[in-house]
Amino acid sequence: MNSISSLCFVLLVSLCLNQIPAASADLISQTCAPTRFNDLCEKTLRAHPGSKSANIKGLAKIALKATSTNAKRIKSQIVSLQKSTTDKSILQALKDCAENYDDASQQLANSITAFASKRYADVNQWVSAAMSDSDSCEEGFKTGTSKLTAANKNFFELSSNVLALTKLAEAKRA
Repeated sequence: MNSISSLCFVLLVSLCLNQIPAASADLISQTCAPTRFNDLCEKTLRAHPGSKSANIKGLAKIALKATSTNAKRIKSQIVSLQKSTTDKSILQALKDCAENYDDASQQLANSITAFASKRYADVNQWVSAAMSDSDSCEEGFKTGTSKLTAANKNFFELSSNVLALTKLAEAKRA
């Protein structure tokens, strides 16, 4: 009789443990649903190991940090492109982009600090400014072909998702 009880207990525990990731996956899907770029939102959040146990505020913070990391990666890409480019107009555009992404990185660092203090209006302001920086970078290539179009677009979409997730986090702070 004890072995049957033990078996039932083990089955019950394993069923419960199997439900935890499903609940997390559902929360990620639900949280990303109102974003404009929900596939990217889900991909970004699912890639982070902490997302499995995060609440909505935690997911928004993960998205914000991922966007900040993305800005730093783009800056590194710009530096690499500067080393391999000789066209003066492209070099100027890349120089401007480097400054734009330095600004964006600082604005996202400010956003992370503001988010931790629940200053969501400040987060929205800083993230929106960072989005403008990526737009300015792309606009600088009007006379040439931008090798940053895909990166700028991705950054813009990540930032847009952060704005939507911040709105959700703010609504949940009650």
